[in-house]
Formats: sequence, structure tokens, C-alpha cells
Amino acid sequence: MKCPICGNEDTGRLNKSRYFCSKCSIEIFFSKKNKLELFKILEDGSTNPICVN
Repeated sequence: MKCPICGNEDTGRLNKSRYFCSKCSIEIFFSKKNKLELFKILEDGSTNPICVN
């Protein structure tokens, strides 16, 4: 999985539909309807939505 933000090809897989990019600290999620959702991982471990397509 290639990160849609920074292009990093070394993303980690969290589960079947969730990935993590350590370079830009985002979580990438593909919903059941193939919507792409991006979340910024904050210092306290919480997430903020960046983009939902």
C-alpha cells in the first residue's frame, strides 16, 4: 500500500482495510463502500479526520 499523502511504500497494515504511514503519521482506511478515509494520528493517540472521499 502506497501512502496517498507522502508516497511512502513502506506502510504498515493494521488489519484488512486499515494501513498506517509512519512518515506522515496517518491512518488510511478503506470503507466497505471503497471510500478512502484519512486520519491524522495525534501525540495522545487520538485521531482527527483529514479526508473522506
